Amino acid sequence: MADKRIALTGGIATGKTTVANRLRELGAIILDADEYARRAAEPGTASYESLRELIGGRYFNPDGTLKRAELRRRIVREPALRAGVNAILHPYIATAMREEWKRLKGQSSGAVIVFDIPLLFEGGLEGRYDIIILAYCNREVQLERLMRRDGLSLSEAELTLSIQLPIDFKRDRSDYIIENSAELESTLDQVDALWSKLSQQ
Repeated sequence: MADKRIALTGGIATGKTTVANRLRELGAIILDADEYARRAAEPGTASYESLRELIGGRYFNPDGTLKRAELRRRIVREPALRAGVNAILHPYIATAMREEWKRLKGQSSGAVIVFDIPLLFEGGLEGRYDIIILAYCNREVQLERLMRRDGLSLSEAELTLSIQLPIDFKRDRSDYIIENSAELESTLDQVDALWSKLSQQ
């Protein structure tokens, strides 16, 4: 498994973070695309300057940090702006994660590294990975969790889900599925079983 490029993905509110945390507990090194996205939007980076030019100063705090929640609400409703933001951030994220993977492999060739990429399929990145793990729950559960988590109405939650590919589309194209519609213990058991299986390869 150490020689494989492994990606973990999911959909909004499908429990990907739970799966990633369990894999980390079991010994995996997680490269989190969301963390690299935060770094890309930090003052001083080239991507930060480009982002500020695109969206304007109103989406930044006085200290220069990004107002993430406000920007998120806007890009849900504006596909063209979302595409522009992604075009700025995604190259930085991809390069930084690739360089970190090489650095970690140089330190320990046996390290098991998992790329945690929410928009794996949306970005057409699936061909770069040997194994794709999907954190899955059905759309109804997704909507319920999203409404509860973010305080959204049903229509708002449906609009938010619409910016990602349907979870069943991703299910059909993934190698391993972690069903996360039931109790937490069931999800963790599946991750443990998957880790054991991959470790034997």
